[in-house]
Amino acid sequence: MFSLKGKIALVTGSAQGVGHGIIRVLARAGASVVMQDLVEPDDLVTKLATLASFDSEAIFLQGDVTDPSTRHTLLEQCIKNLGGLDILVNNAGSSFDHGWGDLSEKTIDKTLDLNVKAMLMMAQLAIGHFRSTGNGGSIVNVASVNGFMAERNTICYDISKGAVVMMTKTLAVETFKDHINVNALCPGIVDTPLFHKSVPDTADLRKIAEAIPCGRLCTSEECGYPVLYMVSEEGRYMTGQQIILDGGILSVQGTLIGQ
Repeated sequence: MFSLKGKIALVTGSAQGVGHGIIRVLARAGASVVMQDLVEPDDLVTKLATLASFDSEAIFLQGDVTDPSTRHTLLEQCIKNLGGLDILVNNAGSSFDHGWGDLSEKTIDKTLDLNVKAMLMMAQLAIGHFRSTGNGGSIVNVASVNGFMAERNTICYDISKGAVVMMTKTLAVETFKDHINVNALCPGIVDTPLFHKSVPDTADLRKIAEAIPCGRLCTSEECGYPVLYMVSEEGRYMTGQQIILDGGILSVQGTLIGQ
């Protein structure tokens, strides 16, 4: 069950954090994987060896997904090195907000270029390839609970993640007849280096974890399990939907406001 043996998966922004947790799970399920990121990690050899230890063929491709030529190269290299592409996980994204008072067109453009436009263009390339093979395929766009709730000082990020949720639904409508399913993963607060960088104080980290109904942060590999379902044969009937993985945050949002 949930085997990806014989499948080829590209996960953008997967050298660390959520993306790396996802690619580990896909590799463990038998997929050949392409780890992509803007910067080559210092421990690249170790990470590739770990992926290979799951009996998975693994390669790393460096590049900026906001660059059109890079996006085309990624698909070309998937085909050249691994023989094709069956699964795209659009994970690359970030937050560049510095508060409402510092909102600028540069921040808006930078956020939407990476979090929305690059995802849509990568999806377009993948869909074109899936259609050309006639074998279908799967796409998972990594959004966020911020696609459903707002926070202060994150307006560009929140807008972008809301757009990813709607993009996912529209792409699903465009592709379901081609045996292509498109879904979204919407994590809450994930225990990643980026999150620790944004919240360096240990006491603050503890308070945040305690405020989550499940009592802890999500792990990056936990993000991989719903993705595995969505891209597996068992998950083919699911399309245009989102899995919210937030430890119960959205469920108690109203209660927290009341408190």
